[in-house]
Amino acid sequence: MIDEIAEDPTCVFIFPTPEKLGPPLLRLNEAKIGYVAGKAILDNVTIDVGLDSRIAVVGPNGAGKTTLLKALTGELELFDGYSYIHNKLRIGFFT
Repeated sequence: MIDEIAEDPTCVFIFPTPEKLGPPLLRLNEAKIGYVAGKAILDNVTIDVGLDSRIAVVGPNGAGKTTLLKALTGELELFDGYSYIHNKLRIGFFT
């Protein structure tokens, strides 16, 4: 027998008021993304993230969700295509 949980744990996020930045904030254009040269996980990706964007990345394991986010944040270099990150943008990442 396991004791009943008296209270669910909570997690509180506090987001500071962002500085207004001109578009675009994040952009990938015709990007080819992967880890091993010649083996792209995602190909021909075009996405534009604006100040008012709200995006959820959902999919099965191995579909390339984390790879896409790493490319958007500049953590992963593109094989081909164009990437842009606004020079005043601060990125927070929670998994």
